[in-house]
Amino acid sequence: MSTKEIIIRECEGAYPPREDSYLLLDSIETGPGEKFLDIGTGTGIIAIAAAKRGAEVFATDISENAVKCAKRNAYENKVSIEILRTNLADGIKGRFDVVSFNAPYLPESEKSYGDMAIALESGKRGSFLAEEFVKCLPFILAPDGRAYLVLSSMTDHSFMKGRKDMLFKEIARKHIFFEDIFVFMLMMRKDL
Repeated sequence: MSTKEIIIRECEGAYPPREDSYLLLDSIETGPGEKFLDIGTGTGIIAIAAAKRGAEVFATDISENAVKCAKRNAYENKVSIEILRTNLADGIKGRFDVVSFNAPYLPESEKSYGDMAIALESGKRGSFLAEEFVKCLPFILAPDGRAYLVLSSMTDHSFMKGRKDMLFKEIARKHIFFEDIFVFMLMMRKDL
């Protein structure tokens, strides 16, 4: 996906596009007619790019400010996206060909992130929300679907080893500042 034709306005209380966002954006493959769900949409950049490629797009975020921001950005980009305020995929019906989540992946710390803590931190190991996302995938991912998940080298990845029903494949990595950022593609195993 490309950001050349996307207008994104940053908003207070919505995670702004950063290196991890662009790494995810460059890693996702989606096309016309695919049903796409962007969890934790923030400003909506991933959802908007998918809509511009012809996907039928739904997006969620737990932050009311992020939902408003994503709706405004979708409007400015002239794309139709159903954007809901919810935790992960709670209340989402149906199955999706593509699901993406730029998960909060930093372990809780003494550092104060203010309003952005919800978009950055995810429990003591940094993996709480990623684990919850993986648990909901069997209920929302189409049988031949694929999901994309962003994690950090600071995140405990051990939860992936415990999932025998899913395949995890690292498809992108980038070193930024003090950490490596990874994009994993997840698919349901068919050989079970």
